[in-house]
Amino acid sequence: MARKPGHHAEELPFVALMDTMTNVVGVLIIVLVMVGIGLARSVNKVLSDLPPKTIEELAKLKNEVKETKPKSDLLKIDQASTKLEQDLKKITETLMTLDVTKDKQQIKLIDVSDLAKQLEEKKKERDQRKAEVEKMLAEINQLQARLDTTPVYVPPPAVVVKLPNPRPLPDKAKLQHFLIADNRIYFLNDEQMIDIAEAELKRVERTLAISRETVKGADGKPVIVKDKSGNSSPKQKIVFDAKKLADHFANARIGNRDLKIEVVPSPNTSSIPMKILPLPNAGETIDQTKGLFSVFQTQLKKFKADPKAVVCFHVYKDSISTYLAVREFADQLGVPVAWDIYSSPWYSRNLPPEYTLNITPPAAPAPTPNAVRIAPPKSTLD
Repeated sequence: MARKPGHHAEELPFVALMDTMTNVVGVLIIVLVMVGIGLARSVNKVLSDLPPKTIEELAKLKNEVKETKPKSDLLKIDQASTKLEQDLKKITETLMTLDVTKDKQQIKLIDVSDLAKQLEEKKKERDQRKAEVEKMLAEINQLQARLDTTPVYVPPPAVVVKLPNPRPLPDKAKLQHFLIADNRIYFLNDEQMIDIAEAELKRVERTLAISRETVKGADGKPVIVKDKSGNSSPKQKIVFDAKKLADHFANARIGNRDLKIEVVPSPNTSSIPMKILPLPNAGETIDQTKGLFSVFQTQLKKFKADPKAVVCFHVYKDSISTYLAVREFADQLGVPVAWDIYSSPWYSRNLPPEYTLNITPPAAPAPTPNAVRIAPPKSTLD
């Protein structure tokens, strides 16, 4: 007979497989036997270690176990069950309401976005108000610092001021003008200043005059006038160039030791306005007027001797106290006085009308029909 072919090297013989399985089962049986023996020994050891108990002790232990066993209350259990069912029903309804559509979910998201925008606006408003409050606090601190460093105001000493007593000027009164400015007293001597200005006009007539003509009366004949010396001559009207004449008086030193003469043309009139300006550090202070040979006292004593003389004080706003001091001296001397508050620290007066400027004033507005005209106040003594 032929030999059976041998097994391939890669195949496991059936007999070897069975041997392996038998060995595994045998090992498992041995392990189970050993575990059972170990468990029996442990139980016997536990039972042998328990202390012996009598029948009465056993009954007592059973009673304690029975008493400690919780007693079930069927009514409470039913109530708790009912409550749990109700809670479960509410939770189920809440869960059903949470199942919203996508559109509703988008609306909620938009609302949240709006709330975020509002929150951002509120933050900006808060920051703006905070900045304003900080600015106000800084200003308060600055004001407090200025207040702390501000010296305490000490009022000046009291000044006695007499109430005015208006009286009419004497007939054909001769006004003698004084200017009080910068706490100094200046004797204007305006008649002399007009003579000085008129002499200067005659000196520059050939170079600055534009035209000359003889003034004629209604009969067509020349108007004859007399000068201060009594000499007669035809009245002349001389027109000067406004700019050249103003520049000449501004650059030239025309006047006296205390005052300077300037010409300041006005676009509203062809007359020549003469401005008498005090020179720096000229005039007299209050202390200087107290001297026996001061210009102020000398002039006041001279005017006292003339019954027609009236001293007129033109007071600039910065020199009220100086006026009160010199006014008291004039009252003690008995010289009639008039005064006014002057708007400028200089004195103005027009030159004689025969001297004019090449200025054409605008036409005067037509008078309002039935208009009430109030005459300017008359000069009075005070």
